[in-house]
Parts: sequence; structure tokens; C-alpha cells
Amino acid sequence: MTKQLRVKQERVIEAVRRGLEGDAAVEFIRQSGYAMTPAGIARHLRSMGGRGAVQAMINDGQSNIEIMEACFPDADLDELRQEPPSQTELFSGEVLGHPADIEQLHDAPIYETRKISVKVPADLYEAIRLASRAEGLSQNQLIVDILTSALARAPHAWNGQGTLSE
Repeated sequence: MTKQLRVKQERVIEAVRRGLEGDAAVEFIRQSGYAMTPAGIARHLRSMGGRGAVQAMINDGQSNIEIMEACFPDADLDELRQEPPSQTELFSGEVLGHPADIEQLHDAPIYETRKISVKVPADLYEAIRLASRAEGLSQNQLIVDILTSALARAPHAWNGQGTLSE
């Protein structure tokens, strides 16, 4: 229970760091997997000395953990500290060289992919689910196909570089 409370407080600090207030802060914390209300955020901020105090510590260059240590000196925050990965952890993996491994690369997507979350009305979600079943595609692939088709018909062509070209 204590770990969950500390993680929520860290998310509140991060919301302040990002300049989020009200519904935007609630949405940010909700995306992190924690349900909070604006009153709950305010209560956590009061326990840390107020939004102004937290903002002052952020402006002084303190990390979220350092802010929590200052606000809760008796708290055990070891479980929130994460050591950065070592070089070997970042680049661990087998070196490709076997022909079967190279063939797997051939089937890999050409472009880098990104994960996004989109809120859609329930009836649209249901339509996507049914259409993906009828087409024999995953819901993700159906959405990618729809977006690709829509962008191809747009008056400005997407150039794949993160910008629109005319």
C-alpha cells in the first residue's frame, strides 16, 4: 500500500513538472494507471507543502525522488529508485548471423512503429472490432490500413519524415 501511495505522489510531482493542472493532471495520472480526482491531487500536494513548494524544488533542479525525500524524510523510497540500465543490458541480445535470423529481418516492418492510445466512442470501437473480424485482420492492422488510406487521399501528402509536403 505504501509503495502505491509513493508512486501516486511521484506521478503528482511529475504532473506539476509538466505544468499540468486540473483535468489534464488527472488524465496524466490516470494514464499511469492510478485513479485520482483533482481533490486527491490537491491533497497530495498539500502533504508535500503545496504546489508552490513542489514547483520551487523542481525549479531548483531536484528530481522527483529528491523532492519526495525532502517532503517525506522518514519514508523509505528505495523501492522507487531505479538504477539506469548498464551498457550490456541496453545492447544485450544475440548478434544476427544465422540465415534464418536474416530471413526474420526481411519480414520485419520497414518503418519504425509507435504505440498510441486513442479514445473512441464505444460504437466506433465495436465497428472496428467487427470489421477486423470480417477482414481477417487485427484491430491494429485495420486501423493502420484505414489511416494509411485516409492520408493517401489527403490534399497534402505525408512524406514519411514527420511533416506534410505539398
